[in-house]
Amino acid sequence: MRKIIQFILVVEILVCGVVAGPVVLGVDEIPVDQMEAGDVMLSKSVPGETSFFHLWPGDGKRDDDPSRELKEIFTNRVKLVSRPSMMVMKAQKPNGKAVIVFPGGGYGHLAARKEGSSVGEWLNQQGITAFIVKYRVPKRNGVNVAFQDGQRAIRLVRGNAKRFGIDPDKLGVMGFSAGGHLSAMLIHQFDVASYPAIDAIDKISCKPNFGVLIYPAYLGKGGKVAVEVSEVKDASIPVYIAISKNDSFIAGVEAYVPVLKEAKVAYEYHAYDKGKHGTGLGGFPWTISCKAWLKDAAVKE
Repeated sequence: MRKIIQFILVVEILVCGVVAGPVVLGVDEIPVDQMEAGDVMLSKSVPGETSFFHLWPGDGKRDDDPSRELKEIFTNRVKLVSRPSMMVMKAQKPNGKAVIVFPGGGYGHLAARKEGSSVGEWLNQQGITAFIVKYRVPKRNGVNVAFQDGQRAIRLVRGNAKRFGIDPDKLGVMGFSAGGHLSAMLIHQFDVASYPAIDAIDKISCKPNFGVLIYPAYLGKGGKVAVEVSEVKDASIPVYIAISKNDSFIAGVEAYVPVLKEAKVAYEYHAYDKGKHGTGLGGFPWTISCKAWLKDAAVKE
């Protein structure tokens, strides 16, 4: 029988401008013997203690997923995900900030180590608690499962902020390649309901407080910005962007940046002469400027 750990906390839920009363939230921690292939890989990829949680209640799958019977595998990349999860990586000296990390992989697989757990270690060194999301891949017809998982992950983390030792108002998203596109969608489409509410967690805001986009893909094509990131609905969300000038996706980024500029978003954009796509923490020195940005600009004190 699955071990269920119920985290009790009091949250304030803002609904139509009215603060609701206390709500009891519960999430399922995944026992070791019930981990999927990607979870096992992630657990072994970093030293120290980690914990894993399903994003969705019950068996961890969604009934509206047309590929819910997929059997997850790991062959250098995480593939065929139907039971999405997140790995919690706590900093030794947490500062209250938290970042939810979305690895890339073209929405076909997940580079969950290079663009996930390794990034979590880097964030931990800065006192930031990291949540590595294993979202559903590959794409499904008719259902944006990655977007569903992203919105649910934000709500789940924010709703259990006290349990995780974070400030719910200092919660950001960070993505690489396709994960960068997903993070941008979460910033620009936070008011779009990607799925009907199923429990108290879904009454919590899924709007990130800041965003980090590392060599993001699919932000535009042919000089035009992608429609899903073409409108700024909250200009108070600061955004950091980094990419190599040699990256084939830079044209999309160049089409996207003016959207932020016109809306007067506090953004920081770095295009590096060297490097390429899909290099994780390496390739070009984005980690230097991003570290400073996370410390000073991501969340205003």
